[in-house]
Amino acid sequence: MAWAEQRGANWRIVFRYQNAKHSFSVGEVSDTDAEAFRGTTEELLRLLKRNMVTLPDWCGIEEFMLHRGKPPAPTPTDADGKLELTLSGLRDTYIESQQGKLEETTLAAIRLHFGHLVRLLDGERSVTSMKRADLQGYVDKRAGEWIDPNVHRAKRRERDAAKKPRSNRKPPPSASEDRPKRHPPAATIRKEIVSLRTARNWARNQLEMEEEFPGRALGFAKTEESLPFMNWDEAERRIVNGDAAEKVWECIYLRSAEIGELLAWLKGRPVSPWVYRMFCFAAHTGVRRSEIVRVTPADLDLDADVVTIREKKRDKRKHTTRRVPLTPFLKEVLREWLSNRAGGKTLFCKESGQPITPREAHNYFQRAVRTSKWNVLKGWHVFRHYFISALASKGVDQRVIDDMVGHSTDEQRRRYRHLYPDIKQKAIRDLFR
Repeated sequence: MAWAEQRGANWRIVFRYQNAKHSFSVGEVSDTDAEAFRGTTEELLRLLKRNMVTLPDWCGIEEFMLHRGKPPAPTPTDADGKLELTLSGLRDTYIESQQGKLEETTLAAIRLHFGHLVRLLDGERSVTSMKRADLQGYVDKRAGEWIDPNVHRAKRRERDAAKKPRSNRKPPPSASEDRPKRHPPAATIRKEIVSLRTARNWARNQLEMEEEFPGRALGFAKTEESLPFMNWDEAERRIVNGDAAEKVWECIYLRSAEIGELLAWLKGRPVSPWVYRMFCFAAHTGVRRSEIVRVTPADLDLDADVVTIREKKRDKRKHTTRRVPLTPFLKEVLREWLSNRAGGKTLFCKESGQPITPREAHNYFQRAVRTSKWNVLKGWHVFRHYFISALASKGVDQRVIDDMVGHSTDEQRRRYRHLYPDIKQKAIRDLFR
């Protein structure tokens, strides 16, 4: 017998084997995926009982179930007893070790990075045999590849078309003109190398690998700085003057009137009831998507007009929190939501009471704005841009902004210094009037 238990946003599968209770974590997954893990675990338990499958001597029952009956083979060693770890083995071992420690979105990015590493560096190659020249060769190959975004869009349209249509669902808008092919940005390639370095350093500490990571001083192409943040009018002018729309809309920030227009438009849309409330929460707190889906009703204090945000990235040694004040508008929205929401553990949950994963939140965002002028917005982070820009426009101290939004590095602060250019223009006009 096996069952799924939820703790916060994380799921774990609990089962009994040989008269003992065991469990393993599957992280922040949807309720559907958790149920799939539970069903697979029960099936494997039946097969083990009938001796139709065998538990390997080198594998524990929890690891066996986590890998759905196909655990990775033990790490081989050479004749001198030194660790002989392949690139694929490093990927599997490292990702498994980080289950429940890193957010699911972070693990998904690491899997994506290793997909390219394994493809170009050979997954069966020993990581200890890799030299700096190999990694520089990888960087050069990746920089020379082409990415066709239209292929991904076509696949997404095929998946949408294959879904069972609903009578009240409007057809998706026709595809706009094809986007040009592009090379992977240098920043993306650098992140892939960082994922490899992080996994290598982990293996060196945990698996007693002796060799240091050979990827120091690799040569990358110059990184193109993102366009400065701009308002809607500026964005439209830049596109008319020839800038790529894809890059421009990534740097959009909305002004207060536009936020009000968006929320008013969404309120009347036939979407899941939590979507409008979550849009309001994001716009009036500037909280990240992954942080929003972790908020619980206990984190709200409507009497003190404050919400506690649970952080995972600010401190590598521990989970931290910060407190964000509630606006009167948001307070009323949340008060009404608390009296009508399903009885789930998280503040924003489905009608069934199940929590919403970050990936599901992104998909719902795209669906909500798909048939409107707001479909150029990339995701939840646009509300964070607005929140920070609105605070900056009111002359709020940078330290107060940092405390409310969770910024901790100068790089994060510099990125937002472009916001609200009207303030700079007014200063220049006042100076020379």
